[in-house]
Amino acid sequence: MEKIEELLHDTRYLADLVNGPCMPHAPEVPFVPVHPEWIDHEASASVTDAFRRLLPEEMPYKSSVLVERNPDTLYGGACVDENKKRQRYVVVSIVPDAEAPYNYSFPLIHAMWMVSLGCWETVRATLAACRQDMQVRIVTEPKPPILNNARLEWVSLYLGRKPYEGCLKLSEQRSEAENEGKLDCDVHLLPVRALPPDPLLHRLLEAYDAEYPPASDLR
Repeated sequence: MEKIEELLHDTRYLADLVNGPCMPHAPEVPFVPVHPEWIDHEASASVTDAFRRLLPEEMPYKSSVLVERNPDTLYGGACVDENKKRQRYVVVSIVPDAEAPYNYSFPLIHAMWMVSLGCWETVRATLAACRQDMQVRIVTEPKPPILNNARLEWVSLYLGRKPYEGCLKLSEQRSEAENEGKLDCDVHLLPVRALPPDPLLHRLLEAYDAEYPPASDLR
């Protein structure tokens, strides 16, 4: 997906996308717009690369991580004095046309993405604190200085031509007897073709359609 890759590596484009027509909708945690001037472009590239290397090569999905760093941090960014000042990782995932059982299993795959990234980030932040001669402690109530490991946020952009058929939450994959509503893990999927027309979305769909033309165009 070379054309899609170009857009996924354009951090300003991704910021405009998630601040505009593709803003994540998570009722439990209202989305705060990304500060374009706070985006760390180098960190975004390196974290995206590390994130992708955590995943199997045959993954049919592509993701990019926007790293937003609050400039008001301590010890070279190793810690913060308020929890809300921790850096952010906004994960933008591209979901292509996929047949069953991929769409059925997507929430489980996505949840494991986030768990893997969260573990990787905790280790990264702990190493950064060690380089500042700081000891990391696990506590029930954070008190300053607080480890500056990133908060994870995400949005999944479905670019398929057919209506999405599959699960949108991990809870939908669990049997009714086992699901007590404690583990939703919503993938925050947006059906891009069903959204109101927008120049940003047009660029994304144009890139996707150029690389994945309809079957009738291949005859």
